[in-house]
Amino acid sequence: MAKSDNLDFPCLAYASRRTSRAVSNFFNAQMKPLDLNVAQFGLLATVARLPGRSLSAIGESMLLDESTLARNLAVLEKRGLIASEGGRGRGGKQVSLSAEGETLFVDAARIWKRANIRLAAEMPPDQVEAGRVFLKSLSDASERLRQKDEASGD
Repeated sequence: MAKSDNLDFPCLAYASRRTSRAVSNFFNAQMKPLDLNVAQFGLLATVARLPGRSLSAIGESMLLDESTLARNLAVLEKRGLIASEGGRGRGGKQVSLSAEGETLFVDAARIWKRANIRLAAEMPPDQVEAGRVFLKSLSDASERLRQKDEASGD
């Protein structure tokens, strides 16, 4: 197979990653005034939803590997947006939003919601809903296969 033939392969990973980058680029631009990116906002939102949870629980809920979680958490801690307490490591350290983090989260959530509305308005409503259903199915199928492979040792 020639190198250029690979570009025509209907690859779900390539298509979803390219789509993710396009969506992330749009949301990053919207969040720029708050000096937040998509990953940092996602972590803030998860901590807001799961206050006092361990890093392990937060990482699992976000499907994040330890290094990505630690890197984004360090940025938010350095900015004083996240408060942590407890033991060391993923399983022991518990995190919550600081007062400054809660304030920023409210502002960021407002921008996030507006960006979602703007993006959805650029597409027919039936495609927006079908896209959400498809992405949820793709995510669930990927996780099922990953777990199945881990269980079988593949």
